Amino acid sequence: MDIFAHALWTYALFRIFNKKKHAISGAIFGVLPDLVAFVPFFFYMFFNNIQFQKDYSIFPGYTLIAYNITHSFIIFLVTLIVIYIILRKIAWPVLGWGLHIVIDIPSHTTDFFPTPFLWPISNLTISGISWSNKYFMIINYSLIVLIYCYILLIKEERFKKFI
Repeated sequence: MDIFAHALWTYALFRIFNKKKHAISGAIFGVLPDLVAFVPFFFYMFFNNIQFQKDYSIFPGYTLIAYNITHSFIIFLVTLIVIYIILRKIAWPVLGWGLHIVIDIPSHTTDFFPTPFLWPISNLTISGISWSNKYFMIINYSLIVLIYCYILLIKEERFKKFI
């Protein structure tokens, strides 16, 4: 899924499940997997005048390794457990990372950056619907608009008086 949709979905779900104080930090964790994996490469492309293409050969090894790490539900769970052991409480914002992975599994195809959600235990991926498919984008952003309408009209106390 695109980075903006990741942020919007994560923020919305935190709001819906009454974690308003964690919504922004959760949304940041919701986009971090893609930022960690791709921002260094985009800087490399920019400064070396490389045009983006859907070809794995242009991606340096660190991008692929970072993608595997940041898109692994196994790595996410281990990290969440370690944080819980240290803090003795659930690190709610970190759940944005897990949500990112869950959202990516059905919204990536095996053609280009499938989600290695069981890495390093397995290289299993699922070929879903490409998030860049125009029909998927229309449905996805329409659902996001509906969710935000729900948040504003139902969840937000200050707007309830207008209903």
